[in-house]
Amino acid sequence: MIWIVAYLSSVAGAFLTIIAMTIIRHQERHSVGKVGWMGLVLLSPPVGLLLFLWLGGRKVSAEHESRGLVDMPRQPESDDRPDTALERMLLSRDLCLPTEKNRVRILTDVRDVRQAFLDLIESGKEAIYITTFILDDKQTSSLIVDRLCEKARAGVQVRLLVDGFGSFMVPEEQLQRLRDAGGRAVRFKAMSQLSRLAYLNFRNHRKLAVCDGQRAILGGANIVEDEMTDGDAEDTWIDLSLWIEGPAAPQLQSVFCSDWNFETEEELPPAKLEDAEAIEGEPTSQLTVMPIGPDGPAEILDDFWQFAIHHAEKRIWICTPYCVPPPSAMRALELACRRGIDVRIMVPQVSDLRPVDYARYDYFRDLVEHGGRVFRYGGGMVHAKLGIVDDMTALVGSANFDVRSFFLNYELSVVVHDQPTIERLSDWYADLMDKCEEGVTDQSTFRAMMATTVRLFASEL
Repeated sequence: MIWIVAYLSSVAGAFLTIIAMTIIRHQERHSVGKVGWMGLVLLSPPVGLLLFLWLGGRKVSAEHESRGLVDMPRQPESDDRPDTALERMLLSRDLCLPTEKNRVRILTDVRDVRQAFLDLIESGKEAIYITTFILDDKQTSSLIVDRLCEKARAGVQVRLLVDGFGSFMVPEEQLQRLRDAGGRAVRFKAMSQLSRLAYLNFRNHRKLAVCDGQRAILGGANIVEDEMTDGDAEDTWIDLSLWIEGPAAPQLQSVFCSDWNFETEEELPPAKLEDAEAIEGEPTSQLTVMPIGPDGPAEILDDFWQFAIHHAEKRIWICTPYCVPPPSAMRALELACRRGIDVRIMVPQVSDLRPVDYARYDYFRDLVEHGGRVFRYGGGMVHAKLGIVDDMTALVGSANFDVRSFFLNYELSVVVHDQPTIERLSDWYADLMDKCEEGVTDQSTFRAMMATTVRLFASEL
């Protein structure tokens, strides 16, 4: 009798393993991820399959699948504007033509970012919309919520959207204060709803503040103490945000409205290009708003980087806090090195996610072997997300150079097309690079083992 039970258990285990392998093969996009999940299934088929069905693959709930593209107001085409290959590619993916005559202020100091948020809130007369991945209840975020409450009491329409995963630890009282003042605060896919735990891996990583459809702040900074206040020299965060005024602002507001309307039953009215006046009489920027995720063109961030890397003629400079990209992106960078392109990646010496630091070692070693350069900043946590390709393309926003931003998260970035703004971004990059150490440090055997493990499950971090 015992041998019959053992035989049937073996058959059931083998059958379950085959099913699990088939599901992983069809759902997991990348070969590295497939190896990791298949290895876990071989060790324990029931546990491995259950974990994959919960966290693995790129599954999206029916409600996410039903989302259409963000309905952004479009600027009329003009016969006298540049028509580049990148613009044609982005236009073919249903993004808008670049808006012109935007004023852009680059924010790189945490104090400037905090003051910019306060200034934007103070300027609000009709509507203030803010979305952030992480909100805490410390001094700076409480100050920002206080100012939002004041505006709500004054009759301004105030809406605050925080991610259910990233802001899981923020006390409900922090959000309730805004509700009591007459505004609204909502968690995007709150983890308290059991039906949504299956999609825990799907997060809204966007950071955006927009006011009256005229002014916006976009970048990588969350509304948390570490990212908006000076700390000790080794604890100071280095981030990058843009203050934007002009026609790009109502397009950015449309992205917020799309997220808000998706999460709540309230339909915020769409913004119009006429809401923002074009900037005249000074150097201005050309910007393409790029929503990334289920409400954007499929895999648009991957398409952008593949296109930009393969068409680069002089340089590819990347700044990212977490560098665990899909293998195809790293292969494209290695080929660019072989073509003689100046490829550089800047990262923090030590990030706030140590497992990711282990995982990036092999990527960096291979890149350096092909002629690329790696710079490690040791003066604090570099949290900026920036890509510069040649002199006419830059990408700024919330998206990291990693698998999660490429294929899982909701992200929001802008493509910068004008040379003056790109020169300012390049100057900031070069100044920070001068404070970095160049090269890749050797890893211990333990870290090498950790790196292999983390890379197998990079999309789940």
